[in-house]
Amino acid sequence: MNSADSLYRQVLGEDFDSLGHELQIFHSMAGRFSLPGKCEVKGSHTLLGRLMGWLFSLPQAMVETDFLFELDADSRQETWRRHYPGRMMVSRMRVKSGTLVEHLGPVDLHFKLEVDNGRLKMLLQGITVCGIPCPRFLVPSVLAEETASPGKLHFNVAAHLPLVGMLAEYRGYLQIELKETII
Repeated sequence: MNSADSLYRQVLGEDFDSLGHELQIFHSMAGRFSLPGKCEVKGSHTLLGRLMGWLFSLPQAMVETDFLFELDADSRQETWRRHYPGRMMVSRMRVKSGTLVEHLGPVDLHFKLEVDNGRLKMLLQGITVCGIPCPRFLVPSVLAEETASPGKLHFNVAAHLPLVGMLAEYRGYLQIELKETII
């Protein structure tokens, strides 16, 4: 399966070709893959934030550590399994009405995707909980972006909820295997 079938190509269209090389490789993968990486996590400082983090299996606070990312992808959906020490976070991605929808527990996060100077930005447009739209004032602010460097996909994600504060912030990278093309 080629990148023309990937979820990210479906949402980004021709802008997909403006992504950094490693981002194009990652978001074109079809099948099952295990990718090693490193990650650092800052957790919530509030009881409610920690409870919500536990409910949605958000990673716990940790200094930079090894973690494993498992991807199962086809043209209809992607399943992401992030194995952090002591916790696994699972989400499913699909395309709906031109947006990328990430299903995380009972919550669906609806993202608009943009490419900016090779960087992928995921802009949260709305949330549904058990299929019910969340009022705008309860929608967290989310920073989610990816960048590329030789052999790596770097990620930076931060989620803050009004009246609760930070739910989680995590950053790190995945090793992306580059294959040489012989001409």
